[in-house]
Amino acid sequence: MQGIVRHGIGVSPGIAIGPALVLERRRVPVSQSELDQHQVTEELERLRVAVERAGVDLETLKQRTGEVLGTGVAQIFDAQVLLLKDSMFIGEIEKRIREGHQNVEWAVRQVGGDLSRRVANISDVYLRERGTDIDDLQERLLRALAGEEGNRLGHLDHPVILFAHDLSPSETAQLDVSRVLGFATDVGSRTGHSAIVARSLEIPAVVGLHDVTAMLNPNDTVVLDGDEGLVVVAPSETVLKEYQNKQISSSEHLVELMGTRDLVAVTRDGFRVKLTANIETSEDVESALAHGAEGIGLYRSEFLYLRRPGVLPTEEEHFEEYRKVLERMSPHSVSIRILDIGGEKILAGDTAVENDPSALLGLRALRLALRERELFKTQLRGLLRASAHGNLRIMLPFVSGVEQFLEAKSVIAEVHEALVSEGHAVADSIPVGIMIEVPGAAVIADLLGQEADFFSIGSNDLIQYLLAVDRTNDAVAHLYEPLHPAVLRVLRSLLKMAQDQDVPVSMCGEMASDPLTAMMLLGFGMEELSMSAVAIPLVKNVIRKVKQADTEWILKRALQLRTAREVEEFALEQQMALFPEGFLVRD
Repeated sequence: MQGIVRHGIGVSPGIAIGPALVLERRRVPVSQSELDQHQVTEELERLRVAVERAGVDLETLKQRTGEVLGTGVAQIFDAQVLLLKDSMFIGEIEKRIREGHQNVEWAVRQVGGDLSRRVANISDVYLRERGTDIDDLQERLLRALAGEEGNRLGHLDHPVILFAHDLSPSETAQLDVSRVLGFATDVGSRTGHSAIVARSLEIPAVVGLHDVTAMLNPNDTVVLDGDEGLVVVAPSETVLKEYQNKQISSSEHLVELMGTRDLVAVTRDGFRVKLTANIETSEDVESALAHGAEGIGLYRSEFLYLRRPGVLPTEEEHFEEYRKVLERMSPHSVSIRILDIGGEKILAGDTAVENDPSALLGLRALRLALRERELFKTQLRGLLRASAHGNLRIMLPFVSGVEQFLEAKSVIAEVHEALVSEGHAVADSIPVGIMIEVPGAAVIADLLGQEADFFSIGSNDLIQYLLAVDRTNDAVAHLYEPLHPAVLRVLRSLLKMAQDQDVPVSMCGEMASDPLTAMMLLGFGMEELSMSAVAIPLVKNVIRKVKQADTEWILKRALQLRTAREVEEFALEQQMALFPEGFLVRD
């Protein structure tokens, strides 16, 4: 038997082999009882004590996480800390106790469940993932009421591969990397907190496996491949040996590839490519530098808005965060994308936003910024003030037309003028570019190129919108095809228009970090690729081992094919010819 194979989403690279430990879905059992009037005061006091204990636990966990993984990762607990202090959340629990005569455990479960369900209905995937914060806090409060310990992973006595329906932020942050070789979950996405922590811990992780926990027996030998996003349960001796060899080889070659940090990414025929990193917080800069990044191609500023639900970041918070990144990366450029989230998260009480059935196509990103000018200007003031401390580029997401872009540039100019008049130090010239992710923007790149200083292709969304495929929908996810002929043709047209306008183009989506698709991008002549820091050494090795002229030929042939499968099969054939021993092997 070759073993049972389950495919999911690889969110942290690497291969782990070992015995499985399945964590059963654990929810503190809760029953309902009706209080007598004289019991209400006692229940309210129990709630007060539980809230206090949960708060202390959270602050301790946040501090410990910060010491191990950095303050950026530790900020994932800010949402729970603030929710615990939220008068509406705790107040609703108190109201149910006081007026509904509900016991405190039942009130916590009902209020937490209602809030969790509301978050689950948000269309934005990133924001839906934050529902785990609510579930985590709900269980934390119930454990505090029951007098239970919170960490069920603190006493592992041997190395395991962890399997669970889901891992809470608290559980993931407390993983002992000397005992947990990797983890896999039935649910989850690339943007979940467990995925963020896994990458920080640098342990392999696969999520979105659906029913994998139901098919495992205790101590089953499993293979977890975070590169390919798959799990093999009870592999045959042959398969196990293959993965053991791959694991050893990969580890050795990855260590070797890290030695390329100071080498440039240049092909054998002299074509130079700039490799930059995608980051979410200032804490990620050190990893970017350690892996050889020549700048930051995409700084996702959303984390500043999401770490404290309901509390908008101040101008000073924007300034300090961006200043840290710019100073550390100087003289390299840092492309900071303005907030790219839907309005349902930060415009509480706006009925039109909260009822938007498709926030992915609704009021989000630049559309939101232009409607909520003060919100936009606060971020811009922080950005422009930070520009004096490094090489800043401002990136505007979800641009769909020239008029929209000109309006945004006008706001930037207005803020720039105001800051200068107030005596703030601001860079004289700050490039303002467009994130090309709306197909309409790709079609009019020649017009946008007359105004933009640079383009950055967000391949994830561009492909999703171009092919009308929701990547998170299991029923259609297989139709998300980066090598679809339509994608290649749109990229060809876009890059030709950008070249005619002399507009620099980079790519910051997943196509940039996949060696197979990166070869296609080389064929297009793309001179900058941005990716997660850990992917840089591998992509650099690919670039240094090929001739750009060869990739041009491969792309030319691929553009003549009719289906995504034909393109992928052809690309894989060429990959095997160019890299018979695999991508990881260096000269």
